Amino acid sequence: MLDESKEKLLNKNSLFNLRKSKKEATAYEKSKNIWCVVAVFLSLVIIGLVYFLSNVSNIYHITIEGNVYLKDEDILELSGISEESKFLLVSPTTIKRRIKENNLIDECNVTKENDRLVRISVKEKKVVGYALENGLYVLVMDNDERLALTGDNLYIVGKVPLLEGFNEEELILIEKNLGDCEYDVIARISEIHKYPDLKFQNIELIMEDGNYIFTSVYGFEILNK
Repeated sequence: MLDESKEKLLNKNSLFNLRKSKKEATAYEKSKNIWCVVAVFLSLVIIGLVYFLSNVSNIYHITIEGNVYLKDEDILELSGISEESKFLLVSPTTIKRRIKENNLIDECNVTKENDRLVRISVKEKKVVGYALENGLYVLVMDNDERLALTGDNLYIVGKVPLLEGFNEEELILIEKNLGDCEYDVIARISEIHKYPDLKFQNIELIMEDGNYIFTSVYGFEILNK
């Protein structure tokens, strides 16, 4: 009877020790898995920090295209980015919104491409000249819009003609028809004056090379040829 009790006690101890060993093994496995996850996470953090702190994560090149009046430097300043900016953190939507805040920008498209290239494509509103209105000089656009001539856009005067002697109705006719001319053609015209002495060719164009052209307001498009 005593031997049987001892045997039962030994069996109980063996079962207890077995359960204890299994719990310890399970706890060890869980602990090992947790430390593996922590190690992987820390490795990723370190790799990420090294990447973002190095020049490898910077924008490699910024391409600007489509601009006629605004300089590349102007658009780059509007975009708020540089080649020191982190490529992965660049938001095309944000850059587009910043650039379109400029009154000369009609359309803008920003894309992130392979090799850490950012491409900015713009379409500007066409300026056909500048004129004096209510005692102030304004840029005359081909869509009836007027922009005040300021120190920021004064350089555009060198790329468009002075429109002189026209009332508002005549200016609208000129901007519609002159807007059909190419940018480089408009840039070659220094001044445009009203010339009432001629019945049908009542517009005088003074070209940059000193030549004079007499035409009607509807004859501007022929300048492209």
